[in-house]
Amino acid sequence: MAGLIAILDGTRFYASASGILHPEYREKPVVVTSGNQGIIIAANRLATDKCGLKKFKPVFEYKDKIDTLGVQVLEANFNLFGYHSEQFQSIIKSHFPESSSYSVDEVFCQMPCHIHALHYLQKVRRNVYKLTRTPIGAAASHNCTLAKVAAWASKKQPGYKGLCVLESLPEIDRILSTMPVGDLWGVGRRIDARLKHMGINKAIELKHADVKKMKKEFGKPITSLIAELHGQRIFNWRKPDELHIKDMISSTRSIKERLHCVEELRQALAYHVHEVCAKARNQQSKIKTIQFFCRTSPYDNQKYSSGTCVKLDYPSSDTAMFLKLLSEAIPRLIPQKGTWIPLYKIGVTALEVTDSRHDQGDLFAPIEDTRKMSALDSINALFGKNTLFLGAKGTGTTGERMESGQLKNPHSRWSDVPTVFC
Repeated sequence: MAGLIAILDGTRFYASASGILHPEYREKPVVVTSGNQGIIIAANRLATDKCGLKKFKPVFEYKDKIDTLGVQVLEANFNLFGYHSEQFQSIIKSHFPESSSYSVDEVFCQMPCHIHALHYLQKVRRNVYKLTRTPIGAAASHNCTLAKVAAWASKKQPGYKGLCVLESLPEIDRILSTMPVGDLWGVGRRIDARLKHMGINKAIELKHADVKKMKKEFGKPITSLIAELHGQRIFNWRKPDELHIKDMISSTRSIKERLHCVEELRQALAYHVHEVCAKARNQQSKIKTIQFFCRTSPYDNQKYSSGTCVKLDYPSSDTAMFLKLLSEAIPRLIPQKGTWIPLYKIGVTALEVTDSRHDQGDLFAPIEDTRKMSALDSINALFGKNTLFLGAKGTGTTGERMESGQLKNPHSRWSDVPTVFC
């Protein structure tokens, strides 16, 4: 019989990696932001539990707390994080007969047979921390989905402390009865909302749902998920990137200083069009329906909210085409009467996404310049994000930026190599 499937992931990885070469940050609350957008993408426990900061919020919303509580704001250095990812993942992989990287901080592994899984994962955790000072969580179960369930329990349920092995059916059902269905692997926000509308709120309720009804409503991915909740092995853990394609892609931003004219709104939305289209191409998908929206803050005296959806006859991921659609949609977003109302939040969402790998040719479909988009993605991957972009995005920055610390990276930058005087 094959061994359990394990998933090992870095605990608050970006924040932890920031303190490995920078010991001055280790005992302080730290948040890591996503470059010029200023969105918090990682935070250590001091920042979240003691200071009340939350991930995926604009850092300027916490300006007062940051100033009074001494929170360290660091700009993400993905070269540094990538180096530490390779280090701790290579040590993890050396302990297992087979393994596959799932993301920068997660690894799927095949557990060796005839061993005590809990003790073995404890040993791996200690060894990784000893050699890299990277804290990791570890979980294992009968398949990919249940391994993800165990990983959720290791973080969210009391008593596990970052380590969970689910083997017995009663323990698996006990965890599923407390787990929100939206936290299951592969259940996005849209599917979560539809499931809750059907009265399915917990993972255990999805496990015991009518399979025929679920297949009719959601198709094969959900029925495969239900089969995995019953212990079957459906998904190929060796190629985890192929398991799920996001059915909705979003890019949004909150702007403290507000947008004060049509051109500012156009350029800000053009930035998010670039982001959404690049994400779609990265997961080999195309966009069938796209939404543009803008609104004021709930705390503003003047309230305004507007959004518009565009449904395409043929799905696409061509940024240039969606920028033309944006120009046509702008008049429907702005106030038609009265003075301009300063806008606080804007965004672009791909509401309907199709798999481009299964496209069927159509005589009447417009011809896409895929080479141009491929060249744009390749250059940005090689030289850094936003090295090359279409002019509609503009060259200025919109919104307020807070001063953030720069993480040094002696592995890829000569100026950061420490000088030692003897």
